[in-house]
This record gives sequence, structure tokens and C-alpha cells, in this order.
Amino acid sequence: MGIDVGLEKFLTTSDAEAIAVPQFYRKAQAVLARRQRKLARQSKGSNNYQKQAKKVARLHLHVARQRKDFHYSVAHYLCTTYDRIGFEKLNIKGLARTRLAVGILDVAWRTFLNILQAVAVRRGKHTQEVDAKGTSIECFNCEERVVKDLSVRIHNCPNCSVCLDRDLNASLNILKRTVGQPFAACGGLVSRQPVRQELSFVNLRSPRQTAFSG
Repeated sequence: MGIDVGLEKFLTTSDAEAIAVPQFYRKAQAVLARRQRKLARQSKGSNNYQKQAKKVARLHLHVARQRKDFHYSVAHYLCTTYDRIGFEKLNIKGLARTRLAVGILDVAWRTFLNILQAVAVRRGKHTQEVDAKGTSIECFNCEERVVKDLSVRIHNCPNCSVCLDRDLNASLNILKRTVGQPFAACGGLVSRQPVRQELSFVNLRSPRQTAFSG
């Protein structure tokens, strides 16, 4: 199985399943901003300052625990469903310097991929990192290069008429590079005129991923 990680969807599998981005930090930003503004108004070193600083720290800790729980939930789901998982090699430091930095740091792909590999080892599953170059551009079916902006979320190949979600196409290319050979996928898109491939979203939310209330 191949997985493609992203900001629109946390990840998309080559089996046309997707997991939504939880956006834990973004959802906590408003509360965090209020608490930080209140902290800034306190006299540094005072009792009120210390109390407010603890409230800010607790919120950061809650977000970190939400994210970690989510990462483990996804990793265990993938390792329960698949024996071999291919994923793209990412330049996280480079991506984190772009305008997408907040979203990238919020999803914490590198942390997730490290957790996924650790869970896979414990459960006797195999993971493989592959070159991500061109996975979103190259048509998984005929290998035609279909250049598109990030805003274009559908891969529509003029050469073979394949039309499917951009991230699904990328995950299928990652799977090809993982197994090292051509294959039929997505209900036989290779052998017939395809219609647009729809994704099904997997809900892995747990009680620990609820909003902060403390």
C-alpha cells in the first residue's frame, strides 16, 4: 500500500481511503492567543504570571497529546490493514520554511512517519521510503507528465483519460515505487475508461482528541 501525506488531507492511501487533517493547533489558536495576551499583561515573576504561564503550557501540552494520540491511531490502523506500507521521502525542513509552515508543523508528518515505522517494527510489518519526485505530476496509469498547480486537486490525464483525486494518483505512484512493478488498481482503472475516483474518509477520532476545556 502507498500513502501520500498532504495538507488538504492528512493522508491518502492507494486503496482510495483518506484521513482528514485534524488541525489540533489551528483549532486551539484562538484560545491560545487569548491566554498569551493575558500572560503578556501580567507582571513577570508574579503569582498571576506563573498561574497564567501554566495555563498556556497546559494548552500546548494538550495539543501535543492530541497530535500524538492521532498519530498512533493512524499508525495502528495502517499496520492492522496492511503488511507493507510505502511512503514518500519528505524534505520537512525545506517545506517548513514556506508559507505553509503552520499547517506543516501542525500535521507533524516527520513525527508521524517515525511513529508509523516504530509501530510497523513492533507489529512485524514492512515500511519503505521512496523518492517522492514527480508523484503528483506523473500519471500512475500511463506515466504521462500532467503538470498542475497545487490548487488543482484532480489529476486528469489527457493521454489515457484517467481522472481521479490528485493525492490518490500520488499514492498510487508511491505504491508503484514501493512494489517496483506495474499493477492494476482502483477497481481496474488500468484496463477500462475510468470515471472520477471518489475517496472514502476513515474516522479514527478518539475521546482524547477532543477540544481543550481546562
